[in-house]
Amino acid sequence: MSVWVHIDDGAANLSRTASRGDRAEIRTAMIEARGALLSWDAASDERFPDAEIHSPSEASGWLAEIYGEDIAAAIRTADETSLPLPEDAELVDAAHRLAALTWASHWWPAGVYTPALNGPILAAETVLAAHAVAHLLDDEDAVERALHDAVDAPSALTAVPPQLRSDAVVVVDALAALADDHGIALNPAVIPAPEDWALAAGTRTQVGDGIEIGHGTAPVRWADVPPQTVAADSDAQWSLRHVDGVPHLHVSVAAVPGATAELWARFGPHALDIDVPLHGDGSAFTGSTEVAASTALLPLDERTLWVRDPVLAAVPGPAERDEDRDAVREHAVDRLDDPRASLAERAAGE
Repeated sequence: MSVWVHIDDGAANLSRTASRGDRAEIRTAMIEARGALLSWDAASDERFPDAEIHSPSEASGWLAEIYGEDIAAAIRTADETSLPLPEDAELVDAAHRLAALTWASHWWPAGVYTPALNGPILAAETVLAAHAVAHLLDDEDAVERALHDAVDAPSALTAVPPQLRSDAVVVVDALAALADDHGIALNPAVIPAPEDWALAAGTRTQVGDGIEIGHGTAPVRWADVPPQTVAADSDAQWSLRHVDGVPHLHVSVAAVPGATAELWARFGPHALDIDVPLHGDGSAFTGSTEVAASTALLPLDERTLWVRDPVLAAVPGPAERDEDRDAVREHAVDRLDDPRASLAERAAGE
């Protein structure tokens, strides 16, 4: 397998194909490295990343560890070429692991059929992965920041299923040593009740009483809601109903079991100002509001529904492509029983 080296005004781009195409955000695993951005297709088994190297001089300290000396030399000399990828790259697998864990924290498609990942376990593994490649990261404080996110990990790691406990002990010990080196105190392990690990199956939520005069569904753009909140395998539902003679809009979207978030749904054109706050009950986010009678007369193409966290999304954007969503969901399912997967992924599969 080879990599193409593209040179453009002092910068370099590395890609495994001659033509560089855009990859969907939901399936892109990334690392911000010194002088470069490394990216993998999260839904594939590719080992080597593509790279946007905006500062070859800054990246020179680690390039050979990822791509080998020949490719590093081509970048230093601004040589546009195609070269074989090395078999013995020192750091590529460790970098890939960090990128995959970071991707999972943002895009893991938890839902009715794919269990959620345990956040503290994921955070603990991310700390160790960041530490392994700390010298190539753009953020000098990345490990310390990640440690603060993982202070609750001991309890979660203590509660993994018995068949995973030996792996969990390795993570706990490494995390404790690293936290001690940085002067950060981890919260002591507290063993939760078994039901705290149980994940209830999602169900279709009743969307209201009264006489229905219209209904529909709409996809929820994953980028518009916090990770592991809205079920990634369910569409939002809306229903217009006459309740005691007054039209109401009811909105519901399945939640990742136990998820909490501040979500809103907008129905129809922005000018109508129909915004509905959605409240979570552990299995769904639901809300309703009284609307004008004319809402029922909206043309079909204006009966739109946009579910979002206003902090994440100020304006609506196009939904992710079905093929990208399907690829990500299939990847997640495969990871649940893959012995090469992270502890968080394997624990979710038990």
